[in-house]
Amino acid sequence: MIATHFTFNRELRSLTVVFVALLAAAIGGCVHMWAQGNNDTPIIIADGSLTMESRGVQWANYSNAGGNTRVHPNGGKSVTQVEIAMPGNNRTVTFSGQKCTVAVRYASTDITVTTANNGTGLQVTTDFGSFHTGATANHLAHNNTTAKISHVTVTQGNQTVFDSNASGGTTITIHYQ
Repeated sequence: MIATHFTFNRELRSLTVVFVALLAAAIGGCVHMWAQGNNDTPIIIADGSLTMESRGVQWANYSNAGGNTRVHPNGGKSVTQVEIAMPGNNRTVTFSGQKCTVAVRYASTDITVTTANNGTGLQVTTDFGSFHTGATANHLAHNNTTAKISHVTVTQGNQTVFDSNASGGTTITIHYQ
């Protein structure tokens, strides 16, 4: 057997064990913080050759609820805010456990993103046949590349809090955490 410094020096061996344990804890903490920072899995609907992006979850992981409705795989998350960015009419609506409904009109396609009454259980309803796979598995692109979003409505609970025509350059981000 080859004698090493670790075999004979208990104090050094103990320090090595402590160092490795601290390093593992630090790495674990960083991974946990990184995971917490990625809790938001927003849906982003953007104008100009309309795309729908699901940042944290690939579209293939949504369950098909029948017809034209797909359900986000993490039903325990809830909508925290909806950001509407359109030329001359930007708005952020904050949600705290209320039902959220976002209705978007693009050409002859309606897109409705909605939740249950408590803000959880996000689902997307649209004519998914009007879309094809986009740049990644998280993107869907509309087959009509020349139209623009023409109308956006956001409802909080039973109250309409945003209702506006649009004429291009519109982005809606639905934060789901």
